[in-house]
Amino acid sequence: MSNTIAKHAAELMDAIQNGPIRTEWHWLDYNFNPKTPGFGTVGAPTVMALATGDAVMPGFAAEQLKRLESFGGVDRDRGHYQQILSWYAEVLVVAHLAAYEWPAPVKFEMEPVAGGSKANPEVVIKLDGVGALGVEVKAADLSTHVKHRSSNSWQLNARTGVSPKCLGEAVTLPRDNQVKSFLVSADKKFAGFRATDLNFWSVLVIVWDDFVNEPLTALTSPASGLFTPNSFHRADGGAVEFPNVDAVLLVRHQHQLVEGLAGRPLVDDRAHLLDYGPHGSFPPHALVTNPAGHLLPAEFLSALHAVPVEALNAAAEYNPGEIVMWVDTADGTED
Repeated sequence: MSNTIAKHAAELMDAIQNGPIRTEWHWLDYNFNPKTPGFGTVGAPTVMALATGDAVMPGFAAEQLKRLESFGGVDRDRGHYQQILSWYAEVLVVAHLAAYEWPAPVKFEMEPVAGGSKANPEVVIKLDGVGALGVEVKAADLSTHVKHRSSNSWQLNARTGVSPKCLGEAVTLPRDNQVKSFLVSADKKFAGFRATDLNFWSVLVIVWDDFVNEPLTALTSPASGLFTPNSFHRADGGAVEFPNVDAVLLVRHQHQLVEGLAGRPLVDDRAHLLDYGPHGSFPPHALVTNPAGHLLPAEFLSALHAVPVEALNAAAEYNPGEIVMWVDTADGTED
């Protein structure tokens, strides 16, 4: 940590103390109050992440703080809370990449556009001798889904021949439409870069919770996966491809954000809610390569701490599971 980054982080914290997060109603008032435990586990890591991003992209901290402050003013607004989770998901990934020790000179571009598009990814990283990587980060809104998952006996993660009605009980339905929306959006954002730069690669980072088999199934299920010929997303009689999205990185971290913001202990040895985890740590960040895309260079895979999902298929959560039956066990847990 450089003295410059630490000094900027302190300045950001001072600004927050006099801004709407502390002076108006905001979900994060507790977390940025120097007198509460949340200050050390949320507030301090947040300003450090912003200052780290600003060191490679001047203006990043000011823009992101302005966004974060805007998610307030209405007491306990659930829409604002979901926006805060999405904000932290983006900062988690961008701050990690900003702090990463790249093997060659690197340049970060904040929310760039290309090809006349008004839509833009979070960041484009240009690495000397390799090329450019576009990074788009999305966090699924799992609030209602988590409730269904915890109460329904059956869960469908893909569109198969099994009708929810035939299961005879309340059924948790797939979240594949949200994954599809993420892909459609990312494909449009990356299109201009791909058209103008032969050395451009792209990754869509989806921040989910521990049940990462859900988005994995949405992508790879033989019955309806979005990266398969049987994709449920179709046009002109065929599966819609996403040629501008080279891969999807599945990051199991949204539950860490929820627990961290609530002041509860984190799991998997994460020090704070913006701890991306060291290389090789658990849980791995699973990379799902798009058959219609390009293979990412090793330098970018290493920076993302990406592990090809094929190398993880010994673990149940990294295998597509189209139908799940939740059963209460003797110790009160569920399988």
